Amino acid sequence: MNDASIAILTRNLGKVYRIYKNPIDAIKESITGRSRHIKRVALDGVNLEVRRGEIVGVLGRNGAGKSTLLKLIAGTLERTSGDLDVRGRITAILELGTGFHPDYTGRENIYMGGMCLGMSKREVESKLESIIEFSELHEVIDQPFKTYSTGMRARLTFSVAISVDPDILIVDEALSVGDARFQQKCFSRMQQLRAKSTTVLLVSHDTNTITTLCDRAMILEDGHVCAEGDAKKISMAYHNLLFGQKKAKNAATIPSKKGVIRSGLSVQPVADGGIDSPGGTLVGAENFFDSETLDDGKMRYGSGEARLVDWGLLDEHGNHCGVVESGRACRLYMVLDCQQAVDDLSAGFAIKDRRGTVLWGITNLAQNRVAHKADADSRLVISADCVMWLAAGYYFVTLGAAHVEEGKKIDFIEDAIEFKVIGPDGIFTNSVVNLQTAFSIESKPATAGGATGP
Repeated sequence: MNDASIAILTRNLGKVYRIYKNPIDAIKESITGRSRHIKRVALDGVNLEVRRGEIVGVLGRNGAGKSTLLKLIAGTLERTSGDLDVRGRITAILELGTGFHPDYTGRENIYMGGMCLGMSKREVESKLESIIEFSELHEVIDQPFKTYSTGMRARLTFSVAISVDPDILIVDEALSVGDARFQQKCFSRMQQLRAKSTTVLLVSHDTNTITTLCDRAMILEDGHVCAEGDAKKISMAYHNLLFGQKKAKNAATIPSKKGVIRSGLSVQPVADGGIDSPGGTLVGAENFFDSETLDDGKMRYGSGEARLVDWGLLDEHGNHCGVVESGRACRLYMVLDCQQAVDDLSAGFAIKDRRGTVLWGITNLAQNRVAHKADADSRLVISADCVMWLAAGYYFVTLGAAHVEEGKKIDFIEDAIEFKVIGPDGIFTNSVVNLQTAFSIESKPATAGGATGP
């Protein structure tokens, strides 16, 4: 690997496990030379290139090979085939409490965990207080680790791991536990590490985490990389992998250019100027995912039992629009033609930002806890009236219908609506929402009794 900007490079990386019916079969095999095992391919021909300072997300269903890939990169597993080149000091959080002893105190485990990660005792001592400070476990740090809750173990594990100041940080679902405030603290720390050109490989089933944190992402399925590219597009593809259905044989293909025209219904295109949406390519997905790409590039998937024939955003006067002023009333709507009866229908809308992070969503199930019963050959007009309290920026609406049971998708269109919010003035330029605040500063005389509220 001659390019100094590359931190991790794999070529045709493979891992095959030998599975024995009984432990003694491995000994018999070595003596007799006769195979007594079956092979399970965990990884097959994985090619990956990660540059310094990148945060790359890894998605995949259980058993797809995610943990195996991370363990090979971290050096805790030996590869069966292929090439692997890793440059830099690696810290890996593969399992909560790795290197920690349940009977030792939190403080003692900081020493043990730190030295397992390659730090000297003196180095651990110099960072001890900052580790405890970050973990927020002052009150229990001298209690046995086995008495800690899962969230507390996650705090201590992560705090020790990031104290190493690694060149490469590998995190396998360790941030899926713990309270929201500490998770946000961990995310901020990873952003700081990226600013220092630390490379991060992050496994998570939370697509919001992937789209918010990662520069790009990849999907593993059955040990293969089936798609990679822009984090937002990959998250959409992963959602389709989890919930997409085979299209019904008789489902009509509806052409679309910024909307559709059918039975007198129409959707007006987004105002000129459009949306400067994130770039990137979706490598391999076209041959793997059972989905339909509309004429304007939007991804559509579902079983076809019902079909979306119209959708859009209306302003407070009922006109189609692509620009909404923050604080104004608007309506999201879609029209669903049901070819078959659906007894447990859930339909709704989700607004996302440019990176694909869901900012808001609503369904009939979330609203009133009741699934809708739709008759065959019926048409449903589904709408959500709201006040646009988002701050200025560009946004996307994903919409569709699904079965309540197991979340099986009937018809979904990712980023079906693109729109821009303008105003309001007077708030942070990087704000996400507009709270329509009445802001003031009043000068009051100081009192001997200390500060008082407004």
